[in-house]
Amino acid sequence: MPYAFEDDHVIAPDWYGEFGHPLEAFAWLRHNDPVRWVDPEGFRGFWAISKHADIVEIEKQPELFVSEPRPILMREATSPQLRQEVMMEIFNRLQDSPKLLEVLATAGKGGLIRSLVQMDQPDHTQYRALVQPWFKPTNIKALEDRMTAITDKILDDMRGDGGERRLDFVQDVAVYPPLKLISELLGVPEEDEWRILNLTNELFAGDDPEMKRMADDPLSIFDTIKDIYDYFSGLTDQKRLTPTEDLASYIANGKINGEYLPYKELVSYYTIIATAGHDTTRNAISGGLHALLNNPEQWQLLQDNIDDEDVVKLAVEEMLRWTTPVAQFSRTATQDYQLRDVSIKAGDHLGLMYASANFDEEIFDAPHEFNILRKPNRHLAFGTGPHQCLGLLLARLEMRLFFKAFIPRVKSMSIAGAPERLRASFVHGFKHLPIRFEMR
Repeated sequence: MPYAFEDDHVIAPDWYGEFGHPLEAFAWLRHNDPVRWVDPEGFRGFWAISKHADIVEIEKQPELFVSEPRPILMREATSPQLRQEVMMEIFNRLQDSPKLLEVLATAGKGGLIRSLVQMDQPDHTQYRALVQPWFKPTNIKALEDRMTAITDKILDDMRGDGGERRLDFVQDVAVYPPLKLISELLGVPEEDEWRILNLTNELFAGDDPEMKRMADDPLSIFDTIKDIYDYFSGLTDQKRLTPTEDLASYIANGKINGEYLPYKELVSYYTIIATAGHDTTRNAISGGLHALLNNPEQWQLLQDNIDDEDVVKLAVEEMLRWTTPVAQFSRTATQDYQLRDVSIKAGDHLGLMYASANFDEEIFDAPHEFNILRKPNRHLAFGTGPHQCLGLLLARLEMRLFFKAFIPRVKSMSIAGAPERLRASFVHGFKHLPIRFEMR
């Protein structure tokens, strides 16, 4: 049957959980209504921006299209009465955390997390500059030996006794290389890695019952945020007392205008690095393997050229385009603006649909073909403009090192059951990928 577009398809977590990125909906939008107002159930309405060029145009004008007050398209309580009831329940849950209650009382519409994602100028530039030097190419390159050692240990464990095995590639393998590295960078001990993993799942995939702290409790996310504040407050005290060379010390002891970061912004800085620093890479690695296994000629091509650095780099870029782990961000117009033939009004919200842009026929030849030699590959998996991902060099290096170590070790591999996707439309990917394999 021909596809029939519905507003919910653009953003509904259940739709993403069943089908992945709604590529049919995005294709329909690009061809029929590239700047379309949608009113999905449970979401405030927004303009769905589906074309690559339009997203770039918006992101390159941060003074006209700002992040606050709605940087991400999330479900919201709609009625004033319901919002009041929700706020009262939140205050009750946080009553034993006076510092967090103070943040909540002064948060207004800003919420309890204010990271680089939520910031506009001048704060965005100042806060980004705080750790930008740490992410320079020479520092990232220096991590290569450590990342290689982490990956080798994980793959040795994956091999087992060398016989045929089955496992869940997402939960048993892909999650660990980026998780272990980001935990080390933040000074999180190995015994606390599970905290980072759980907090990330709960924060980014709160619409997925499997990932929630309590599947039947929509407000359990605030228990998660309380844990985030408690954990990273303690880490800050430790790093200020005995600073080290890790990224956590950079954040704990960083100052803007001669002052330590405010409490909310401080904890939010840890949060965005701890979560985005591994979750997106995990999704790109697992989604990249899924694409390779579904395209055996591409697997063979990568296997035959795994020692060619340029081919591996191209393959990583195609995996990033194909998976687009960060599905969307939102911007708010500060003044009236004409986009194509549509009049955007000041105060309107715009949903930047990156997965749609990454399959735009005007930018990519045969975009629905997975091609590890694709060149050029102007994908927007890391965004663009001033909000482009701070850790893109690290993510690329992690993926490159993983597949360079992984591919030569595989003797045989196939998908061993139905994969399952996250019921999430912000950071999206597989949550389970069963595979059958034998390692060399």
